[in-house]
Amino acid sequence: MLRTLLLLIVLIIVIGIALVATGVVNLTQQGSTVSLETKDVEVGTTVTNVQVPVVRMEERQVEVPKVGVESDNAQNVQ
Repeated sequence: MLRTLLLLIVLIIVIGIALVATGVVNLTQQGSTVSLETKDVEVGTTVTNVQVPVVRMEERQVEVPKVGVESDNAQNVQ
């Protein structure tokens, strides 16, 4: 239980360091106060051109494996 708690604390610290290092979160200190600034996140959609694979249906004759069982009692099966 203690290991799990310590691992969770370490994981939160590492995520915090990664956010500060990448610039997502900005920490500034002025005197005895610390301010935390974050970047605005924009969520939405945009129109762009992309290449989409096209699937076509066509009939072909191909060889497929066939599994069968031969039995001497084939005539007795109803």
